[in-house]
Amino acid sequence: MSARSSLKLATLATALLVAICGQAAAQERWAAIAPNLENSSSVVWATTKEQAKKLALLACKDASKTCSTTPASTNRMTDTFAIMCCTSPQDACAAAVGPNRSSALKEVKKLFSDNGFERCSLKSYFKAGSGEKG
Repeated sequence: MSARSSLKLATLATALLVAICGQAAAQERWAAIAPNLENSSSVVWATTKEQAKKLALLACKDASKTCSTTPASTNRMTDTFAIMCCTSPQDACAAAVGPNRSSALKEVKKLFSDNGFERCSLKSYFKAGSGEKG
């Protein structure tokens, strides 16, 4: 093999590696959480919204029998999840997401008030990107 052929092959291999790495870096990341009455849920991540929601339900079911069937999700890792539970007209928990705590709290309160729930309390906040409470 000539030096020129070797150089072309090395250039081609490098271009292929850059393309593969670029695709991996461009892959979307979704965070999701399915809350429960025990406040023992955790944030999970996946490459699609649907996969993240499925994983959130599975993670919740590993920790509780009182999981919400509607996980909240986001592809903005700077977002915050707010978890709230209510006791009237029945026990229920939900999560909402927003760019900050106050936005996420406003969304979860609206979700419950629009559906006639009362006696609600905020359980926790979670950071979408790290999964940390707070």
